[in-house]
Amino acid sequence: MSDRYRPNEPACPIPLELLALLLRSPDERIVETVRELSPQHRATLATYCAGRAHMRRIGLVIATQCSEHALWEVAGRVGLALFEQSQDQASFDRETGATAKRKVSLARVA
Repeated sequence: MSDRYRPNEPACPIPLELLALLLRSPDERIVETVRELSPQHRATLATYCAGRAHMRRIGLVIATQCSEHALWEVAGRVGLALFEQSQDQASFDRETGATAKRKVSLARVA
């Protein structure tokens, strides 16, 4: 197979079974699970998850367990931004896309 048909998506840095477990787990369980990973592997996983809208929260939770230096080595400025966001609790409370939705009104025209 040639490279032109290869997806432009990085490979998941952990087995898919473990990723599925993280997706179903509360924050405390995520922290316990990633604590066993090396600092570089943790930073890679945090960057991978934070780069996907449906896994952003997981990425932030994992980033809280990473050092600023490890995130910098793995992702450069993106890693530094991820570190700063992980230190700000307001980042965890934001729902992706929820701020742009409007309520529908059914106004009558007379």
